[in-house]
Amino acid sequence: MYLDSPYFAVIRLSFLKFLAYRLRYFTGIITYLLFVSVHYFIWQAVFKGSGNTILNGFTFPEMVTYVALGWISRSLYFSDIDEEISEHVRTGQISSFLVKPIKFHLMMLAEAFGGLIFRLFFFTLPISVVLLNLFPIAMPHSVLHAFVFMLATLGSFFVLAEINFLLGLLCFRLKNIDGIIRAKYFFIQLFSGLLLPLSFFPPSLRYICDLLPFKLIAYNPLQIYLGKINGAPLLYSLIQLVIWGVLLFVASELLWKRSFRYLSIQGG
Repeated sequence: MYLDSPYFAVIRLSFLKFLAYRLRYFTGIITYLLFVSVHYFIWQAVFKGSGNTILNGFTFPEMVTYVALGWISRSLYFSDIDEEISEHVRTGQISSFLVKPIKFHLMMLAEAFGGLIFRLFFFTLPISVVLLNLFPIAMPHSVLHAFVFMLATLGSFFVLAEINFLLGLLCFRLKNIDGIIRAKYFFIQLFSGLLLPLSFFPPSLRYICDLLPFKLIAYNPLQIYLGKINGAPLLYSLIQLVIWGVLLFVASELLWKRSFRYLSIQGG
């Protein structure tokens, strides 16, 4: 992507747009701190109550790291492409994008990436500083695991962005997907392993999760950070990210082309 590319301009404008609302992200630090604190005390009680030092492959220090790092990562890979598309369709602004010499799909990804850059400096880094000073978060298993974790987290941004794009296209047919979007947040948090590691799921449900891309968003990257994925599986986890990323991108392109038949401008 060249500096004079229209997509680079979208990234820059997206960053500036988020910059105008930067104060709300500092209040979000308090929210994330509460999330991690609640999980910390819950898991502390679970480990004490069970009398075990290891639960489903996790020690208490590993679980604290898993939870804290999971929410730190979420602050980075989060995107709301589905809400953006829904708003464009609802207001009729989608029509203006159809005549521009720019691919709508790539534009939405570029806009989300601009938001990622903003959150990295004004959300993720401040949250990291706060949580690292309040909770005993372990260092990555190795330099290699730290590097692969960063690649996997960047990949999780792309996977989630494509999932959100596909979901956002439903508004062409359904017109209003607010309820679906709200349900998606809880669904993703659960089946990505953010709320609960997938190793705690029953075998049948775990098998289904292994077939879906959601574990690539949180569970796999966090397992990599903790050193629970090593050797060939470490490379395989990255290959999975690439395969799912390509599949979701192609699915998004195909569904985007088919969505026009359901387009009706409601406003704008």
